[in-house]
Amino acid sequence: MAKYKGGCHCGKIAFEVEGDLQQVVECNCSMCSRRGGLLWFVPRQQLGLGTPAADYATYTFNNHRIKHHFCPTCGIAPFSEASDKSGNRWRRSMRAASKASRFQLSR
Repeated sequence: MAKYKGGCHCGKIAFEVEGDLQQVVECNCSMCSRRGGLLWFVPRQQLGLGTPAADYATYTFNNHRIKHHFCPTCGIAPFSEASDKSGNRWRRSMRAASKASRFQLSR
């Protein structure tokens, strides 16, 4: 399994995720389509947050099932909280990961 590190632009939000990245989802919701979201769902235990929850803000809309977490300083939303069909709870934007090349990701 590989480890991927990522975060927001200013560095206030940091995370690390471990897993076998084989495919991402190109989300078509109004938020992700505007920001080019390429998402990877992982179980919560595979996501290590280097930032306390009090340091990031959360936005929800429509049916309020997805929590879009973002940095209140620079505005970047590096990860969200939701569930996929398998029950994996956390999804993150692979464009916010430092190791994953967005040109090599299978959609």
